[in-house]
Order: sequence, then structure tokens, then C-alpha cells
Amino acid sequence: MKYSVLVNTCDKFEDCWSPFFKLFSLYWQDYKGKIYLNTEYKDYSFPNLDIIPVKGCVGKKINGRYATWSQCLKWALDSIPEDIILYLQEDYFLKSQVQTSMIDDAVRLMLENKDIKCIHLTDQGCSTSGTSVYEGYDQCELHYKYRVSCQAALWYKDELYALLRERESAWEFEQFGSKRSAVLNHTYIAVSSKIVKKDCFEILPYVFTGIIKGRWYEETIPLFAKHNIFMNWSIRGLLSEAKPETFYQKTKRRMGRIPRYFIAYLDLFKLSVAKYI
Repeated sequence: MKYSVLVNTCDKFEDCWSPFFKLFSLYWQDYKGKIYLNTEYKDYSFPNLDIIPVKGCVGKKINGRYATWSQCLKWALDSIPEDIILYLQEDYFLKSQVQTSMIDDAVRLMLENKDIKCIHLTDQGCSTSGTSVYEGYDQCELHYKYRVSCQAALWYKDELYALLRERESAWEFEQFGSKRSAVLNHTYIAVSSKIVKKDCFEILPYVFTGIIKGRWYEETIPLFAKHNIFMNWSIRGLLSEAKPETFYQKTKRRMGRIPRYFIAYLDLFKLSVAKYI
């Protein structure tokens, strides 16, 4: 096994773990490798799956009440010995069979071509600019907003690590990690859009984010019902029931981003200068 699976999560999403791994065990039966579950403090296991709970916050000095999303991800990467990881999140609920041989082929391509740092496995992440030199794959656009995406992808661990900044949330990581990746200018490719298309043919067929804004996305309801997975939907509530954000809330959120954006753009400037020194 030349790669391992990283399921990125946090303890407050514990309600996703059993549904996730039940569907994983049904739809990816030929995966026999390790699965790193990026918990903060909690343990977890599921029958016949080699799950390693990271428990990344244990013994760590944390400024504030919680560690940041990026801190937790960095600590998880520190605990994984494999050079290549398949990144997933706990609410990416599988809904049909995974194409294991295609993932194996992509891993083999990365091992044979070390310049390839990331392979997106869905058509829901980065935008592509036509075919690449690798048959069956498209080149990811250098300056696309979501060149770095948290959707399913194969990553060289050191590349993902280099893009992380401990202060950032997942959304900030996608936004500014994409910009940092453009400065680094390493090769990112995606499985060709001629091969993979959502709801037609997918390598990893999953619900594209089962929880949005802390609420259940309605696509999960029939999937769970089909597999006799009980969930009390009222605890989180459904996305369609969410109240729209008020003008005050939007303004406060946007104003709160200003100092964080200043730090991120300053970091980008320093990264750009360092590249040419």
C-alpha cells in the first residue's frame, strides 16, 4: 500500500463517524490500508477497518479554547508515515462503489513523477485548463480560486504541509492555500473531465459535503435511509431550515476578516520574495 487515507474531522462532528465508516465499509471493501481519523481527543473504531484515531490535541499547548483547523491538520500529517495521502472529510458519505484501481493508477503516476504534488479525483474541486502531458488528466489552472480544495484528492504530504498556516480555517486554507500554491507553482492535475462527471461517473462517489453551515444537507437523508442509518436530524437541523444571515451578521463577519486577510496577504508577499532570493 503506497498511500493512506486521512479523514479530516474534529470531535464535534462525532455524529458523522459511524455513518461515514459504515458506508466506507460497504462501498470500499477492497481498501485494506490504514485510515487516519483526525480526532482531537476522542478514540474511535469500526469493525474490520484499520482506523487510527489521531487525537492530535492530546498533550498539545493550545492558545485559546480550541486548536485551529489548520493546526489539527498539521498535527495529523505529523503522525502519518506514508508520503502520499488521500484526503477526505467526515461528511463525504460514499454512495456507490469506489474505483480503487483508478486511485491506485493515480498513486502510481505520482510515484513515477515526483513533480506531481496533487491529483484531484473529482470534478468539484479545481478548474482545469485542458489536457496535461499525462493521459487521462487535465492540468489545474495556476490562478484558479480553488486550486487547493478540500474535496477528495491525493496529496504529497509535504506539499500539503507547506501550504498550511496554523492560524487558518478550512475556508481560509482553500482561499490562501490556492494563492500560495500558485506562488510555489508545483504541478497539480485532475482526473480528466472527459472521464469523471458528478452523478455520471465518479472515482469516489460521495455526497459533496453532507453538513453545510453545521446543518445536514438533505441529500444525506435518502442515503442514510437506504442503509438503515438512524440519525436524529433535529439535533443539527437541516440546511433548508437555516435562517438567512442578517445584514449585521454579514457585516460583522466581513469586518472580522480584515486583519486575517492582511496577515495572509503579507505572508503571500514574503513567500513570493523568498522564492526569488
